[in-house]
Parts: sequence; structure tokens; C-alpha cells
Amino acid sequence: MKMKAGVRELRRALVGLSTVAMLAAAPAYAQLSSATIKGQITQSGAPAAPATPVVASNTATGYNYRTSTGADGSYVLTGLPPGEYAIKVGGQSTEKVTLSIGQTASLDLSVGAADPANSANMAQVVILGSAQRRNVKTSEVGTSVSRAQIDSLPQVSRNFLAFADLAPGVRFDVEAKTGYGTLQGGAQNQDNVNVFIDGVGQKNYILRGGMSGLDSSRGNPFPQSAVAEYKVVSQNYKAEFDQVSSTAITAITKSGTNQLHGDVFFDRTGANLTAYDPFQKKNKADGVERPRFSQKQYGATLGGPIKEDVMHYFIAYEGKRIDTPRQVVAQRQDLLPNAGIVPSLLAQAGSATAKFKEDLVLGKITTRIGEDHLIELTTRVRRENDLVPEDFKLSVPGNEKDRKNDETRIDLKHEFARGDFLNEARIGYEKFHWNPSALLSTPYVKYVVSPSNETKNVVDVLFTGGSPDAQDRMQKGLSLSESLTWTGLAGHTIKGGVKIKKVDFKLYGTSNAIDIRREMIDNVTGIPQVFEISRALAPTGVSYTDRQYGVYLQDDWKVTKQLELNLGLRWDYETNMLNDSYVTPADRAGLFGKQDPRPGAPSGQTYAQSLAKGGVTIGDYISTGSNRKSFKDAWQPRVGMSYDLFGDSNTVFFAGAGRAYDRTIANVALDELQKNSQPGGEIRLIRSEHKLPYTDQFGLGVRQALGAWNTEFGATVSRSRNQFNWFGGNRDVNGGWGNASPIDPMFSSVPGYGTLILGDFISQAKTSSAYLKGDKPFSSASGWGLAATYTYSEGETTNKEWNNDMFNWTYGRYAYSWNPSTTVERHRLVVAGMSDRLLPYGIMLSSKLTLGSGLPYRITDCAKGFNDCVSRKGDGGPFRTVDVAMAKDVGVGFGKVSVRFDVLNVFNTVNYAAYDAWGGGPTTKNPNYLGGDNVKLGTAGAITGPMRTVKLTARYAF
Repeated sequence: MKMKAGVRELRRALVGLSTVAMLAAAPAYAQLSSATIKGQITQSGAPAAPATPVVASNTATGYNYRTSTGADGSYVLTGLPPGEYAIKVGGQSTEKVTLSIGQTASLDLSVGAADPANSANMAQVVILGSAQRRNVKTSEVGTSVSRAQIDSLPQVSRNFLAFADLAPGVRFDVEAKTGYGTLQGGAQNQDNVNVFIDGVGQKNYILRGGMSGLDSSRGNPFPQSAVAEYKVVSQNYKAEFDQVSSTAITAITKSGTNQLHGDVFFDRTGANLTAYDPFQKKNKADGVERPRFSQKQYGATLGGPIKEDVMHYFIAYEGKRIDTPRQVVAQRQDLLPNAGIVPSLLAQAGSATAKFKEDLVLGKITTRIGEDHLIELTTRVRRENDLVPEDFKLSVPGNEKDRKNDETRIDLKHEFARGDFLNEARIGYEKFHWNPSALLSTPYVKYVVSPSNETKNVVDVLFTGGSPDAQDRMQKGLSLSESLTWTGLAGHTIKGGVKIKKVDFKLYGTSNAIDIRREMIDNVTGIPQVFEISRALAPTGVSYTDRQYGVYLQDDWKVTKQLELNLGLRWDYETNMLNDSYVTPADRAGLFGKQDPRPGAPSGQTYAQSLAKGGVTIGDYISTGSNRKSFKDAWQPRVGMSYDLFGDSNTVFFAGAGRAYDRTIANVALDELQKNSQPGGEIRLIRSEHKLPYTDQFGLGVRQALGAWNTEFGATVSRSRNQFNWFGGNRDVNGGWGNASPIDPMFSSVPGYGTLILGDFISQAKTSSAYLKGDKPFSSASGWGLAATYTYSEGETTNKEWNNDMFNWTYGRYAYSWNPSTTVERHRLVVAGMSDRLLPYGIMLSSKLTLGSGLPYRITDCAKGFNDCVSRKGDGGPFRTVDVAMAKDVGVGFGKVSVRFDVLNVFNTVNYAAYDAWGGGPTTKNPNYLGGDNVKLGTAGAITGPMRTVKLTARYAF
């Protein structure tokens, strides 16, 4: 039935979009993995004759792409892989043209008249205008990252996404103590980013982070050596982009050429090449030395022809091995007596090492069959193992899990081009497997201590025992897509497409495999006492299938020489996003129709009626197996324009607006199932009327040529809605929040059960930004390049945690309100440059500067009493770092040897993070500035970004 419903909805959407297409004259186009050339051809000052042949010849592969001029001398070449081309008009070639991913290059050509009396004097084709201004007539807000920048700019991790922050409003952060990377666009949820590789979305449905390899991983999502270039689109993307409502990244992989090319590399950093941070220095002074550690990365690529001009191959492999040091140090030892369990507990602290292993492989075969057909087969494999402590600083050895994080993808693409048509068909397979398992099976014990020996005011000391994490999540998908581009209507490039995807979810295990105990150590006797226990949850699981449908139409319409419009519309639909056939267990569902058993409840008042007094209609959350409704209204208009003020591409105004839908991660369905399977445990219920998260975007600006520089000034606004959150659903018998503090939910439910937690699509976020960009592209002629982006941002969220946490505990308690987002800096400047002329002997020097005003954080202030807690804003310190790399190539045999060293954080700047956000309880002795008893308030607990780190690299390329 779900399948039939999905087909019916798809059919209706196709009819609706077709109607819009006819009314708008044409649908829009965009490019996830290719480029377009369009322009006007003149001969002796007049438009070129109709049907004049135009051919783009790829200089690396020999592949030709053909079209012909229209009646007005215009032409369009679509579906061009990024690279270098020679453009031929009537058999005569221009100078070489280089295309970037996603680029729409405006290329006007002038053909001189041939001398009929002298056959040697052939007509000459001249490119009009500046090469650096060929990609300015777009409404998108973003930045292209070239191969030269990927190869040259300093970094340690070899994560190609490290340079995404050159785009306005985009951050790529690496947590210093764990090495985990996060991609974030403004205050929008990190789950709503997407990365498209060779036109295929890498969306992850079972973990956070938006794509596989970005959630809780020290590894890389993709081998950097296989990436040719990529583009970051932070605003105003076109209708071809699906399952993304925040930052979109589209990357193209390398391909084989007519020449055999390859390389091998090895790089290393470690303890002897990394400076101590302040915490490591203190621990060393206290007798806890930082253990030795290392990071090794190595790999190779090979590409070339199987048959010249016809078939090519490319293979890439990268491996990563990391031994990360951990200094396990007990906290608040000043409160611990030398008695009871304290001596033996402290003896478990010391040095530990967290090991990580990753292998990445990409294989690609491309073949051209005649002039009309191209077939490309790509395979990608990622295998990852990570030894992960429950807490990096507090977990003693053994309080860890071995986490497997594996991925396999296969994509087969067929392109057919003839005349004004280009058809692209794809079939794709994906399998993603995430499987953490504990090293020990003993109970997980969190030891805490309190200045007052009260459980309301405790601080963590050390964690022992096993890890409770024993999960097995799998996402397996098969997708089919078809897109058709038509350029036969003068001034229009029309593209439409359909995508169908079947995704199987297998979500098993438990995140609470063992008892989790909190034990408070008496600050006089040293004897611990259990004051909180979370019983183990038996493993359970769910398997279900989701079918996804998407359809879009787009049009790039050149209205006049100066004005271009981008008109697009997209629709998406899912049949079974969150296990819609789930039935709420009878023991849970039956609670709400019975007499509320809590003291003070009037006779005859049910628990459901008590909740209703507090605004909770519990029937909206009880699932019968047939009442969950898929969201059908994911219509997404996306429009944009550009206006070339003088017709010379020097001053271009642009604007864009649109809506973009994404989805909620499937793991919340497993949370609901697992929690409700525990007798007497939590009550987890998801709202039956499902919604999809979405973002409305608006941006405008101007691009201005200043000599060799491309500059851009713009402003953007985004507003995200329908983010899924868990929140406290319980209310007292009068519909209130009982004795809960102002920033806490009313934990618990009815006697015999745990807390009532409801899931709904409720949270919002918004970001307003103004930015200024300047870019002087690197060229071998000038020997230098520089890119700089300054962004001013204001970010807010309705989440009580002030971030994108899955929990928004106090939703419904207060009138709708906005909080500062802890993921958005007010000011941020990123500058990256490179030159092979500043240093002697042809040494390539590159550098990246990052300056940020710092992230705010949320303080829990209970200075007026534990029933009067409030949230307050804390200001984090600024972020400053300068990274430098130097490389030298030396010719050896048929290739060259490269020696390189990267230095991150050259000036060894300490960038503090993880500020103590506990304001403390009431006190009259030495209160902090809020009046609370936590003297550590505002004290940094970690750093963000690396201390000064040197990485050494050797590479041989041929």
C-alpha cells in the first residue's frame, strides 16, 4: 500500500510540475558534477550562421562534446566534466578553457573572416572578456575550492572538507581532544548538510552529521587524493539538490586520462612534532605524562588509458593510523579524602592511548562509446575501527568501546547526448554499517563528588567499568534516477529529473547494555553511595523499508544579454521515514485512559486529561500501526536572478530565494522501540503526523571585478523549521510542571514507569549574515593566489540547549522564544593563499589564517536555589590560528619527488573551549560572579583546534 501511495503521489507531482513548466516556459537546470559553457558567437560583427557546429574537446581524455548555434548565434554545451577544453567553431580552435565543478561559464566567441584567396589564412576564434569573470552570473552563494588549493593549503587530517570554511557562513571544526570533524552552516542543524560526490548524495540516515563519516569519526569520509575539486554552496542552491536544507557540497573525483599518471605518499606527525597544550602541561607537572602518540597517513593513486580517447581508469587508496594520547585525570581531587575507595580509584588514572584505523578505496572506469554515449562505473569502500572512551578525560582504561564504521557505494552512470538533448541515467547501491561494542561487561560507574555532600550539586570525578554501547545499525539503499537536459529553446537550458530510492533499515542492539550507576563519594569517609541507577536495556531491534521519491524541473533563462533568471521547483516524498507501522505497546498506550494515580488527581481524571490541561494531546503520539501519516507537501520553489549591469561581467547583481526540505534521521525510531520495550522504563512516543525539516533561504549581493580580483558583498537570511526533538511530556495533575526548576522538564510520569518523553518536529533556527569575499585565483603566470572571506552572523535557536541537540526538554513550558545559538560566531575571517615566487628554488608556500570572535555557551545558574535555575549566556574566548605549508618538487626519472612540511598553529596559540557552564547552587562563601558556589565557572576544560603541530610528507608522482 505504501508503494502504491508513493507512486500515486509521484504521478501527481509530475503532473503538477509539468503544468508549472508549461506556464513558466521551461524548468531550470543545475549541475552537481559537471559544468556548462554558453554564450554568443559572432562572425565579422554579426551573429554566426545558424547550425554552426561547436565542439568542446577535453584535452586530457580526448572526449568531444558537441552542439550547434541557434538562429541568434547562441550556443550551450552541457554535461561537461570539469577540466581543460579546446572550443572549436567550424573546425577552428580557441585558446584552452578550464572549467570548474558546477560552473556555468559565459563564453562569447568572435570568429574572424577567412581570406578566400588564401586557404592558409584560416578564420581565427577569439574568446571575448576575462577568463576570471566567466562564472559570476549565478544566484548561488558559495565558493569553489580548486585542486591547487586542496593540494597546497596546510592541513593535518587530509579531510578535503577542511577548506569548506572559505564559503560564507560555513564552519568545519575538528575537536582537538577527539579529532571528530563537524560541518556546519550557520545555526542550521548539522544533520541537514549533504555532500554530493560525482552527483550522488552521500546522505546518512542513521547517524548525525549529514553524511557518513562526519559523525563521531576521526577519519575522513572520502580519499582526498581522489577529489579533483569541489564547490561549497551555502545559500540559494538550485532544484537539483535534494535532501539538504543547510550547506551543500558538490565534489568531482579524478578520472583517468590518455596519459598514465599516479603517485604514492606518506605523511606523519606525532608526539615529538606536537606542542603540549596547557592541560597536558599541568598533568605532566602533576606526574601524569602525555603518552607517545602518532598519526600516519599513506596512499597511492593510478590512472590512465585502457584505450586512448575511449576508455580510462582511476584508482585511489588512502590509509590512516592514529594513536591518540589520553591523560586520565580525576577531577576535584581537592574534595576527595585519602580514605575509602579514593586511593584505589585514583590509581586507575594515568595515561592511555585511543587507537584508530581507516582504509579508503575508490575505483572508477569511464568509457566513451561513439560520440553519443558515456558510461562510468564508480566504487567506493570505507572501513574504519576506533577505540572510543566514554569520556576522553574521565574514562579509565576499559571504559571504552570498539566502534566499527563501514561504508560501500557503487554508482553506474550512463549519458546519452544528441543534438539539443543530454540524458543522464543512474543506478546506485549503498550500504552503511555502524557497530560499537564494549570491551568490558561490568557496570558503568560514574563517580562524583559534592562540596556539600548533596546529590543536587555534584561534579564528575572518574568513570569506570564497561561501555553501555552495544548497537548495530545498518542502512542499505538502491536508487534509480533519470535527468534530461534540453537546450533547443533559445535562451533556455531546461532540465528535469526523477529519482526513486529504496532504503532498508536494520537497527538493532541497545545503547544501555549494562547498568549505569552514579555513585557519590563521601568527601569525608571516601565511601561511595549509589544515588542514581539506569538499568540495562535488553537489546531489541527494528527492520523497515522506506521508499523515497523526488522530482524537479529547472530553467536557466537568459532573458537579455544582462538579465538571467533561475526558476526551479522540486518535490520530495517518503513512504516510511520513521517506521510508520510501529504500534505503541499496550502497557504504555493503556496508561493514559486510566485514572491518574498520582496524589491530588480528582477522581475520574485520567492521566491523558492531566496532560491535556498542560497542552499535551497524548492521542497525537499513540501509534496504532496505521495512523502515522507521511508528509506530502514538500514543494520547494527555488528562484534566482543575476543582472550584469554593464554587460561586461564586471558588475553583477544577484539574488535568490527558496525552500529546501531534508529528513529526520531514522535512529529516533529505534530509540522509541528500545525505550518502550523495557518493562517499567521510559515512555517514548513520536507524533503520528510526520513533518520534514526545511529551511527558507534568501540572499542578495553584488559581484565586482577589481583588477585581477573577484570581489563579492552579500547578505543572507535563513529560517529552519520542523527540526525533530525529544522533549519532556509529563505534567502534574493540574497541567503544570510540578516542582521542576524553570529550565528543567517534569521528569517521571506515573508510578511504575520512567519519564514520559515525546518526539515532535518542533525546533527552529535562524541565521542572518553579511559577508565580504575577495578572490584572486592562482595561476602559473602570476605565481600566486589569495582568497579571503569575512562573515558577520547572528544565529538563534528555539532549542533549550541553545544548539542542535536532539533534546529540547522544556518545549511547551514557555511562550515561543529565541536563544543565542552556540554554534555561530558573530565575526569570522578566513584567508588562504599560496605562491611559488616568494621563496627561492620554486618552493611552494601556502598559508591559512582563521580568526573568530568565539562561540557563546549556555550557563545553568541555580544561585537562587535549585528550584529557580535559569539559563544565562557565557562568552567563549576568540579563536586564532595561522597555518603554513612549504613544498618542493624535484624531478626524478619519469616523475618528481615532493618533500613537504605543514605547520598548523604556527604561533602555538591556545584556543580554549569546553567552558565550565555550571553556575552552581546558592552559597554565601566565595560566590562566583553569578552568586553561585562553583568557583570554576567559566574555566576552560579543553582546547579547540590543534596546538602547534608539524606534519612531514614525502610524495612521488609521475
